[in-house]
Amino acid sequence: MKRILLTLSIALSTAVSFAQVIFSGESPANIQGAYAMTYAPAGADWTLMTDLLDPANAVQDTLVLISDGTAADSLGCNPATNGADVAGKIAVVYRGECQFGTKALNAQNAGAIAVVIINNAPGGPVGMAAGDDGPSVTIPTVMIGDDSGATLVAEMGNGPVVVFIGNKTGFYPNDIGLLNRSMLRPKSSVTPMLLAENGTEYNFEVGAWVYNFGFQDQTNVTLTASAEVDGDNVYTETSTPIALLPSGDSAWVTLPNFALASYDAGYYDFFYTVDSDSVDNYTFDNTVPAHFYLNETDFSYASYNRDLNVPRSSGGFRSSTANNSYSACVVFRDANASRVAATGMTFASVTGATSGVDLDGEPMQLSVFRWDDAFTDLNDAPAQMTSYTEVGVGEYFYPSDLQGEMVTGNFSAPVLMVDNQRYLFCVTTYNPDLFIGYDPNMDYSLNIDTYLQPLFPVESDGTYPILGFGADAVPGLAVKFMDAQFVSVPTEELEIAINAYPNPASTQVTLNFNDNQVNFIEVMNVAGQRVHKQEVNAMDSGAIVNVNNLENGLYMFRIVLENGMSKTLQIVVNH
Repeated sequence: MKRILLTLSIALSTAVSFAQVIFSGESPANIQGAYAMTYAPAGADWTLMTDLLDPANAVQDTLVLISDGTAADSLGCNPATNGADVAGKIAVVYRGECQFGTKALNAQNAGAIAVVIINNAPGGPVGMAAGDDGPSVTIPTVMIGDDSGATLVAEMGNGPVVVFIGNKTGFYPNDIGLLNRSMLRPKSSVTPMLLAENGTEYNFEVGAWVYNFGFQDQTNVTLTASAEVDGDNVYTETSTPIALLPSGDSAWVTLPNFALASYDAGYYDFFYTVDSDSVDNYTFDNTVPAHFYLNETDFSYASYNRDLNVPRSSGGFRSSTANNSYSACVVFRDANASRVAATGMTFASVTGATSGVDLDGEPMQLSVFRWDDAFTDLNDAPAQMTSYTEVGVGEYFYPSDLQGEMVTGNFSAPVLMVDNQRYLFCVTTYNPDLFIGYDPNMDYSLNIDTYLQPLFPVESDGTYPILGFGADAVPGLAVKFMDAQFVSVPTEELEIAINAYPNPASTQVTLNFNDNQVNFIEVMNVAGQRVHKQEVNAMDSGAIVNVNNLENGLYMFRIVLENGMSKTLQIVVNH
């Protein structure tokens, strides 16, 4: 049945102001917990849509798969053939074949009180366009990822599965928690070590809003922030207890800044955790991550896949109109930017589920812009970019239909950075059926409110709005950097006639010294770390360097001569 939440002493305006719209498994016990979701927003193209920010519109009931009488059943693209089972329940359908609004309207016409759309592509939930039928939909419409959907559908085969959809404010008696959008996180999720040598170069403020979502007052509420790298704790701070946090209230809590004397490369597991005297009835928002990654080459605002060392990306965004171009961009500025040079970008794309278009042969444009609009922060920033100059270009052609897969394109030449200069790194498509990937797990709302700096501008048909789609629309992009010292090559080095082949290399690199007397060879990665050294007899005419054990990527081969001069060659390893 539909459950109307009793907000008790919580004013509706307060409930909406720190709304936490969730999709939560309620029973059986093995599916309990919060699931990543997106939902159709009230207004805009979903003109009659129920406003899930209002706690009174939350629903809790049993999931039922729709049957639509087609070979590809449970898509919900036709009227339901099991309307008697669906009526009064939460309908479940899969993404694909027809518009989101059509699926929702067919579920609504079958009597469903809400509809859950499961992504039919690998990855998490994506934004849902209303389409032709969306303006007629009134029931809550949400999407979950393919893995979450598989878990719930498998359990539905064993018996009833009950979920909660909506703003949980006032639903549980004891319920303190945190919001992803209301906590400070590192200024970027991924940062090159060349820009993070110590705490003066890499640091961030620590703090979060703590909320009492429940209908009971809470006592002795604390916020703890902790960080670990490779299992070693490097930061733990706990706030002074808040003696009383009334029902429906919130409190801002700050902790000491995060700044270490020195940093090691690696993944830093950073968590915010809230606690109180009570046993919490909904613990899934008591601990929220704000992880970051210090690495050799990448810069990104998106969270990272630790197994693949690439940004997370799910679905994507495109222009809201049929314009000629769309660009997803990220802002880069650093006080020590001159240490690095940009070599390329990593990104992902998908095409519309019903477009019939694949990615094979699709061109993607890569650009670096020097952003010269003069402003201190967003309080005096122009609404749009007005002064920018392209300083780097590149192009990537999809070799096959790599839907949703991370790929890397290179700039035509490394782009040297200037300290404290704003740059814009953009991936551009001219295909209206193509979506550039975004990370649904990140939200920089509080960072933007605190630091007042633009992070994710977008371009549509030649215009660059500074704020893009919002602080929770984080491009799944990474910028690739290398040590700038390998870009600025002295003229005398250029004249040293030493060459290497093949390039790219798979197993070995052959060096031809051309009568130069060589002392040794060292191989460095783009972060400037030496990964191989090889002594050479001064009378040798050449050498072979085994690269079997090197990871794919760009390397600098530095050939040091007997007279002290050296020659640096850029070699790509691609097994």
